[in-house]
Amino acid sequence: MTSKLTLALDKTVVERAKKYAVQRNLSLSKLVEFFFSSLTTGAKGKSITTSPITATLAGMVKSKNIRDKDILADALIKKYL
Repeated sequence: MTSKLTLALDKTVVERAKKYAVQRNLSLSKLVEFFFSSLTTGAKGKSITTSPITATLAGMVKSKNIRDKDILADALIKKYL
């Protein structure tokens, strides 16, 4: 169930948060929800090992234990050769 919330924030903070959310393909509402979730989880004394967004994304990509440099090198070879 969702609930509406009105916040009064500094305009520059809102603009930076919007850019951050767009870069991560999230809505600003979802970003605030993740933030509040992490705050309240931490307040209960539980140790947070992953952020809520990380938990939702975990397991989406299958890893073959390939280094990032190798992936980049392969992509550049395919693009330019």
